[in-house]
Amino acid sequence: MRILWLILATLILGLLTWFTGQMVILILELAVIDLFVTRRINWFFWLKKDYPRIPSWIQIIVWILLSAWVVRIFMIDNYTEMASSMKPVILKGDNVLVSKITFGPRMPVTPVNIPLAHHYFPFSRCRPSYLKSIELPYTRLRAARSVRRGDLLVYNFPEGDTALCGVETVSYYALKRTKLQQGDSIKMKNTQYRPVDRREVEFSRCAALPGDTIQISMGKVTINNVSREPDEEISFDYLVEVENRQLPEVFLRKLGLEQSEIQIYPGLGYSMPLRSKQLPLIRQRPEVLAYHPNILPPDQPDFNIFPHHPHYLWNRDNFGPLIVPRQGDSVRLTLVNLPVYKRIIRVYEDNTLFIQDGNIYINNKPADYYHFKQNYFFVLGDNRHHSRDSRHWGFLPEDHIIGKPVCVWFSLQRFPDSRSRIRTKRFFTFLK
Repeated sequence: MRILWLILATLILGLLTWFTGQMVILILELAVIDLFVTRRINWFFWLKKDYPRIPSWIQIIVWILLSAWVVRIFMIDNYTEMASSMKPVILKGDNVLVSKITFGPRMPVTPVNIPLAHHYFPFSRCRPSYLKSIELPYTRLRAARSVRRGDLLVYNFPEGDTALCGVETVSYYALKRTKLQQGDSIKMKNTQYRPVDRREVEFSRCAALPGDTIQISMGKVTINNVSREPDEEISFDYLVEVENRQLPEVFLRKLGLEQSEIQIYPGLGYSMPLRSKQLPLIRQRPEVLAYHPNILPPDQPDFNIFPHHPHYLWNRDNFGPLIVPRQGDSVRLTLVNLPVYKRIIRVYEDNTLFIQDGNIYINNKPADYYHFKQNYFFVLGDNRHHSRDSRHWGFLPEDHIIGKPVCVWFSLQRFPDSRSRIRTKRFFTFLK
């Protein structure tokens, strides 16, 4: 048992040395070795000699819990993909090991919680599993490196600060916009506030860094006026025209498509997400007459696309140009560009904001400029037409980033009829 405690103490000291950069901390390892191995010094001289000895089985349980806590907070954790936005790199049902060390471990914002519980108290649908009254400020420890373009990211859903009890995977704000268009509203008694580290987890890829200018034109991404060649794993919806026959289900399964991803238009054909390397397979099918990407034209704006304002006539395939905010930079505020930065000012950086007589007020003071307090990123899903990413909710704040996906260690595919299948071929698939 002493060896187990020695391993845990050594791990903690090693992590402290790495994150703080203070090598002097390693001197404490001498005391740890003596405490658990050599025992030359009586480190518990202040205790009575007849103090009760803790049973070994209790020590083992405590050691396991402490070890799991240290590993999950500072090193690596497991998260499950609940959507198909990163397909086929990460599939729905994949359990992914996420490195916290790569971008620096983010310390808990809600430190008082029930260990291993999700958002809610066990056997409860709405009672939080954490103490709301205690929230710590955002703190991130030393990182192995900074975020790069193309990096896979795991982050807390930025629009998850307000969640609908029982349906957390649905964006409250997206549903609210839809309800307003329909002349309806959402009952506030069904909503609750979520701290940053208690918001739903999402997987995406970093497309633009702080300070970058991003633009999407007919589905093609441009960063700082340089066109980014699409990766072969990126998919777009294609309209596939067929004769009076259907494509065989065996062929659709070979493409890795789920029934929910395929739309059938009687007398015309299919709409389905395809990657560039799958197009030759479509071309070879005798049933196929023609196929082309379902790219929206620039003159077809979508109010569900960020920043959800009539001035910005953008859609999923035509977006920007837009500058990604960088910590320390400032932007001149106008009534035209305020919708782009409104959520940053109010929600992510916790300021009051209102407009009076055509003037913008921040924290009750007139504001012509705003200085950003943290870095922001722009993320995109590889499954472009089936991804809830920055095109829909805006910038990703740095304090929402959890870590970098490293490996799929387990994968479970669930079917609409409640059946499930273990994808053994996905086990220990390393991600890049």
